[in-house]
Amino acid sequence: MGLFLHTMLFPGGNGTDCFAALQRCAAEPEFFIQMEHCCWHTYEKGPAVLLNDGCFAYEIPADLSASLNVPILSLYTYDDDFWGYELWQNGTILDEFISVADYFGENEPPKPGDAQLIGLCFHVPPETVERYLVPWKEADIGKNLYAYNGDQAVIGDCWQIADFMDAIGFDYNQFDSSEKLPNQTSVPIREPVPEPETFQPSYPVRKCIDTPVLPNALTDQAYALRRAEALGPDASAITRLLWNGAYKDAIDLLTRAIASAPENPAFYLLRAFCWNQTESLTGRSRKPDMDRDLSKLLELEPDNVLALRGRCPTAATTARYKRHIEDLTRLIELDPEHRDLYLLDRAYRYHWTGEDAAACADLTEILRHGELWTVDLVYLCREFGLPGF
Repeated sequence: MGLFLHTMLFPGGNGTDCFAALQRCAAEPEFFIQMEHCCWHTYEKGPAVLLNDGCFAYEIPADLSASLNVPILSLYTYDDDFWGYELWQNGTILDEFISVADYFGENEPPKPGDAQLIGLCFHVPPETVERYLVPWKEADIGKNLYAYNGDQAVIGDCWQIADFMDAIGFDYNQFDSSEKLPNQTSVPIREPVPEPETFQPSYPVRKCIDTPVLPNALTDQAYALRRAEALGPDASAITRLLWNGAYKDAIDLLTRAIASAPENPAFYLLRAFCWNQTESLTGRSRKPDMDRDLSKLLELEPDNVLALRGRCPTAATTARYKRHIEDLTRLIELDPEHRDLYLLDRAYRYHWTGEDAAACADLTEILRHGELWTVDLVYLCREFGLPGF
């Protein structure tokens, strides 16, 4: 799956009161709020919380806002595809925005946000946010357009949510899991879930290995350095930054280089590599940036094996799993030495997209080769009940 992010802002709120109200919601099991895995930060304009993965955040604001006397802005990203918000007060929704119209159906009305209302709520001029609150036009996506100068995310990137938050006075990057939550000792304790019984097969099991991880364009530093050095003296500054691990500075140079030479595939490869190296430095994911740069690289170098590997992460949307299947099919042709690993990866994608017959065919081919025996292979074979498993 892609990114499902949920955060709530409490402009003008008291941190202890807001936390206590959220804690009461956490006591209701249907919300699946895990307070110990939420990130809390108190901004100048009020507190905010970044909710844990897997909580049912869309259902929370109605109950939460009914118990507080301040507005709640509930922001979210949906599967890396779009972002949106709901503005609540006293149990009533006041405003709603979705950056992609008709995502869930052709007859769904667009939901542009109310810049005047957001401006009043967060004490900002409406003109500083109104361009964020226009649903994306398909013609603008992929054209490197920004809502405002200085934004980090282009139109069409769900991380525009962070630019919007910054504009209303809540810098997303200030969320810090180490910040102590108010009254943290009173977080409700959940009963431990009993461990499932270990499956004990009735037949001897061949010893399995962990599935090998092949190097790819996002992780192979030696490959990135070779490509940088091949650019020659004109790119010596970029090469030096890569050697020194100054990846954020390298991204700035590479972005300027791409603007000057947009048809040079090495620049996209190197920037994707640098995005990956900086992924853990902030709370903001750069996976959409990596995907865009690898996709552009593959337009220019369609047979780049390391780029194809890098564009097939484990988590993705269903639509991207279908693209993974295409990439893995191409990798089987280009890199037959690792065909069984690609077949196994492709079998999982087939399974996740409901094409179980194709998944079984790939597993059967792997077993016929008899060369690969990994934990992931055994797990999937058992899922399908293949003979001997």
